[in-house]
Amino acid sequence: MKKIKKIFESIKLKWLKDRILTLVLIAILIAAFFGINIGVSALNLSDIDLTEEKLFTLTDKSKDAIAAIPDDEEINIYLFDYLEDDRLVDLAKQYAKVKNNIKVEVTTATERADLAEEYEIQTESYSILIISGNKHKVINQAELSTFDYSTGNQIDVTEQRLTNSIISVSSIGKIVPIYVLTGHKEYSVASNMSIFKQYLELENYELKDLDLLKSDSVPEDCETLIIASPRADFTDYETDIIKKYINNGGNIVWFNDAFAKDDKTPNIQSILDLYGVVLDRNGLIIEQDANKMIMQQPNIIIPTIQYSGVTSSLYGNGLVLFFSSGRLRFAEDSKLEKLKVTKTDLLSTSDTSFFRTKLDLESLTATKDDDVGSSVVGAVMDKTVKDATDNEEAVVSSLVIYANNIFILDESIGNIPAIYFYNNLDLALGTIGHTAEAPEGLVIRKSVESTYYTATQAQDTIIKIIIFVVPVLIVILGIVVWQIRRRKK
Repeated sequence: MKKIKKIFESIKLKWLKDRILTLVLIAILIAAFFGINIGVSALNLSDIDLTEEKLFTLTDKSKDAIAAIPDDEEINIYLFDYLEDDRLVDLAKQYAKVKNNIKVEVTTATERADLAEEYEIQTESYSILIISGNKHKVINQAELSTFDYSTGNQIDVTEQRLTNSIISVSSIGKIVPIYVLTGHKEYSVASNMSIFKQYLELENYELKDLDLLKSDSVPEDCETLIIASPRADFTDYETDIIKKYINNGGNIVWFNDAFAKDDKTPNIQSILDLYGVVLDRNGLIIEQDANKMIMQQPNIIIPTIQYSGVTSSLYGNGLVLFFSSGRLRFAEDSKLEKLKVTKTDLLSTSDTSFFRTKLDLESLTATKDDDVGSSVVGAVMDKTVKDATDNEEAVVSSLVIYANNIFILDESIGNIPAIYFYNNLDLALGTIGHTAEAPEGLVIRKSVESTYYTATQAQDTIIKIIIFVVPVLIVILGIVVWQIRRRKK
């Protein structure tokens, strides 16, 4: 009996010892787990970014641009209503690692009521406020992404928006003002060209409406004046102001859709006469070359891109799409020379196309009333308004004019906004870049690609077997092995 009792006591002691060692080991592992996590959190290390587009990591472009900001400039980034573990917060904190003078604070409109009131930050708005001295920038959540209808992918522009906004409030940044003429039934930037506006703002341009009846001049800081399909003529007062702007070397970007009727606009034409250009907007280009149209629609044309400073990035490989386009005509070379104007064609139609003014005709082939031949639908007119001297360079006013406006609109053509067809957006941005001083901005667009997989019936069966049958077989096998071992004991 004593031997048996001794054996039981030995087993108990061994069992107790093993259990205590196991518990100690578990406690050590748990403590190590929490210790490592606390240590890593204290180091504030960035997450490892395994995404192809590096959605969670600052690019070298941003790092280099931010590093150029002087160390004595304090920049504060306030993230309203975001959580500490949101990827946007992590991305914002990466800027602070590049420059110690950038501070990031996650807050709410309630906690920072002073800032919310001063900068009109709404509760639960998910806004980003960036402040440096007396300059600030407010970014809304909707401005952090856009959509590429040509690929069906969402485009993440968070880094581009943040980087350019930080630069814009610093001493090295500059926001370039672009004015849009209003008051003549033009297209509205906010309602009709919001996508165009968004991309311009991403690159640190700022669009402002301009009503000349409320002003005695075009603002001095105007880098480019956009005129978008005016349907009513300018007043004499407005015409004089625009002509003074031109004679001072001001630049104009002019988009104009074709209208069903030829409304007389003598003041508008008097401005175009300064450049020796006539805008035919009372008819349509009808294309005959099947390779120069889409969807077998002869009024939806693919103009030929000519090489120029505006189109250099598109020449050879790019395509643009014009919808129901008018055409441009020009003064004789001798008249252009007298006006001191240099003409550069940007876009033209095929030799088999024609211009039709009698729009009630149903025939898609040219008639005796149609003007057959290649038409220019986009051009640059550079006018020397002041000759160069020994001490000063020549002053030149540039007019970039298109006989189409639909190509940059939000208006959907087959569920796709017109500006997203082919390289329409690139042409529009390149046009502004040609006439306005390029701001200190970066272009950083990351595609959030969505891939959809549809399995065949055989693949679907295999997937269901792996998901449902294999786990059951493993459980059954485990029970069998357990029973066999139990019988052996």
